[in-house]
Amino acid sequence: MISIIAIILVVIVALKFILFPPVKNIPVTGKYQVASEDYWVNEDKADPYSADGSTRQLQVRKWYAKDCSEDKPVIVASHGSCGTIDNNLTLYRELASYGYTVLAVAHPGQAASVVYENGKKCGPSRDFFMEMSALKPDENPEKAYEVFHKWMEIRTDDLNAVMDDWKAKSGGCKFIVEGHSLGGSAAYAMARIRDDVTGVIALESPFMYDITGVENGKFVFNQKDYSVPVLSIYSDASYPHLKEWDQYGNNAKFLDSSSTIYTNIHYENIGHMGLCDLSLVSPVITAVMDGGFQKVKAAEQLKKLNEDCLKWITKVTDGISK
Repeated sequence: MISIIAIILVVIVALKFILFPPVKNIPVTGKYQVASEDYWVNEDKADPYSADGSTRQLQVRKWYAKDCSEDKPVIVASHGSCGTIDNNLTLYRELASYGYTVLAVAHPGQAASVVYENGKKCGPSRDFFMEMSALKPDENPEKAYEVFHKWMEIRTDDLNAVMDDWKAKSGGCKFIVEGHSLGGSAAYAMARIRDDVTGVIALESPFMYDITGVENGKFVFNQKDYSVPVLSIYSDASYPHLKEWDQYGNNAKFLDSSSTIYTNIHYENIGHMGLCDLSLVSPVITAVMDGGFQKVKAAEQLKKLNEDCLKWITKVTDGISK
C-alpha cells in the first residue's frame, strides 16, 4: 500500500512538472520597482452568470510603479475566454516598470478563476461553456450575433465599472484598453463607447462590437473608422484567415486601410495562446489548445510582444502629451 501511494505521488508530481514546469520571470526593463495589489469593484446590476441573482463583483489587480509620479494613461486589461487576471502578466509588469498603472480585470463567469472580496472563489460558468461550444458563426450567424452581443454587453459593462470607479477615486485620466481574444474584442468596443479611451491593443480579436446585425447570412459591420490609434496583433491561428472568416470582416478592412491609425503585427510560428502568458507557464497546455507546440520560445516571443506594445504605447502617450 505504501508503495502504491508513493507511486501515485510520484506520478502526480511528475504531471505537475510536465504541465507546469518551473519558469523564471521575464525581467522588466524599466527603471521603476513594480508592485501589485488586488481590490474589488461592485456593479449596480445582477451577475448574469449567477444562479441566485447576486450583484456582480469584479476582482481587479493593480500593477504599478513604486515612487513614480509620472502622469501617464492607465492601462485597463481584459483577459480572453476562460483566461485569468494574470493573462498577460509579463506585459503588465513591464509596463508598470515604465511608470504605467495597469488594471487587470477578472470577468466572473468568463474567467478560469475569480476570487471575491470575501475569499470565495469561482470558475467559468457552465452557461458560458455552452455558449462557446455551440458557437458556429459560419453555420448560424444569427445565433452567433446574439451571443456576441451578450458577451460584449457583459464585458463593456465590466470595463465601464472599473474605469468609472478609477476616475471617481483618482480624478480625470486617460485610458488605453488592452485585451486578448474576447478581451481584445471588448477593448475595441471601449474605443467606440468612451471619449477617455486614447488607444486600443487587441491580441488576436475580432471586432465583435462592430457587428450590428446579419443580412443574407452575413454579418453587417459598423465600418466607421476609429478615432484613436489601434494596435492589432495576430498569430498564425487567425492571420491567414482574416479575409475568409466572416466575423473578422472589420479586421480585414482595417488591415488593408491606409490610415496611420491602424497598426497591424503578425507573429509567425505561434498559435493563439502564444500571445498570452500561458505559453510560458504551461507549454504543454498551450500546445494542446493550439494544436501543436509553437516554434518560438515562449520567453522570446513574450519579450517581443512586450517590446512592441511598450513602443506603441509610448508613441500614443507622447501624442497625448503634445
